Amino acid sequence: MIKKIYYIILPLLIVGITLSYTSFAIALIALLPLLFLNSRHTVGVFLLMYGGPIGGIVRNVYPAIPVYGLLLELIGIVLIWDEVRDLLRHNSKSLRGLSLVLLFFGFFYLIGPRDEFATQKYLNICLHGIAMLFGYYVYDKSTKIEAEGLTQILLVSSTLMFSYVINVVKIVPGGFFDYDWFREQYTSWWYANNMEGALVGYQHIGMLVLFSVAIFFSQAKLKIEHIFFYLICSGQLVLISGARQAIFGVAIVLIFRFSIFRKKNIGGGKRFRRFTPILISLVAALFVVFYFLEQLQSSSIGNTLTEGDVGRTALFLQALSIFSDHPLFGVGVGGFHAITDTVYPHNFFLELLCEMGIVGTLLAVVFIAVPLINKKQGILHLTSSDQFYFLIVLGIFVRVMVSSDFTESIELFSAVFAIGTLKQTMTPKSAKNQLRLTT
Repeated sequence: MIKKIYYIILPLLIVGITLSYTSFAIALIALLPLLFLNSRHTVGVFLLMYGGPIGGIVRNVYPAIPVYGLLLELIGIVLIWDEVRDLLRHNSKSLRGLSLVLLFFGFFYLIGPRDEFATQKYLNICLHGIAMLFGYYVYDKSTKIEAEGLTQILLVSSTLMFSYVINVVKIVPGGFFDYDWFREQYTSWWYANNMEGALVGYQHIGMLVLFSVAIFFSQAKLKIEHIFFYLICSGQLVLISGARQAIFGVAIVLIFRFSIFRKKNIGGGKRFRRFTPILISLVAALFVVFYFLEQLQSSSIGNTLTEGDVGRTALFLQALSIFSDHPLFGVGVGGFHAITDTVYPHNFFLELLCEMGIVGTLLAVVFIAVPLINKKQGILHLTSSDQFYFLIVLGIFVRVMVSSDFTESIELFSAVFAIGTLKQTMTPKSAKNQLRLTT
């Protein structure tokens, strides 16, 4: 009952971003009760998978408070330790699978430049991959994951990040339907500071909102009034962020949720195939909407959708050029940075091709596909808390296709291996869900 007050608090925090009354302290005070009102596993998953940046900005604003991102992640592991212990004791195939992938990345690290950047990149791949294996395993197996509670935590966290960036960059908020002010002012400040930004930026915020949308709509059962509430809240936040991949990702998640990720589609057959034309139509409609938004003369949305394409295209071409010069094994982990002095090419497959070549790319696809085929884990796999698992993974896939590098895309491998041995330690509820998938 207490959590229902957030149906009032959350909109007030969002409105306060534009009206300049949602300060960092207010957003932090709003976030803290949620860490005690939700289940231990829900909070643990949040701290482990999303708590790092939160700890960083809290420490930055309040240096006297001994809060660090790594500390929050360790607390997250402690909170979900009963399930993590189960993974370590009884699910050796998941651990062996991820270990093989990390060795795979290690091989391409050895044939790469092995400079300071590459070494740190490989270390982050290993650490993040292991942490995400724990997080996704618990998310899938635990019956105590509260999707709406986690959604509220992430949305309030996004307002905390907004207030942090606004304060650091000295951003002047725009109007309620002006969706350029945050990204434009942050980007200008970023370039003015020699491309060194704050601890979080508009992309971090936008993606956090995208993950909240994916988590909320992953629930197999949704209430209509909750749908509209969280659509309005998350829609406003993601548009304010100006992160194009997040805006596009929200649209993709909604399309897939209401066309593919439906209980009546579980089991496949003719009934499932009937939704294929609907999906195609919805995707086509999405591109039509984006086309008209791009044609808007108003700066409120048009610039957000079109800005930055030239620079991104140049990175794509650089990655393809590197691949053409080293087609078989690429230039190794960190090689793109060593050649271009740019962190990553903003696309998962282009990064695979230029740093691992065609051989590494094919092996990476095999690493993801084989566990799913062997365990017959369909795309409509339901977690023990009755959520569509791969709708959440879809958010990460959208991210790595347009931004970030292997240090985050390793999550795709972690997510696949996390459910690879579900049948070994199946709870009654998860057994019921698995039965639905095979009947």
